Amino acid sequence: MHPVWHAILLEPVGWLAIGGSVVMVGIILAVGCYVRCKVREEERSR
Repeated sequence: MHPVWHAILLEPVGWLAIGGSVVMVGIILAVGCYVRCKVREEERSR
């Protein structure tokens, strides 16, 4: 196995990096959806 893949998949630090990346992307998507919903709600109320 390539050393980089070995470090990412078999070391705890690699799993933390993958998990942190997933959490950050999830937060970005959640905030984006929330803002879109609020903007649409505000446009409807006008």
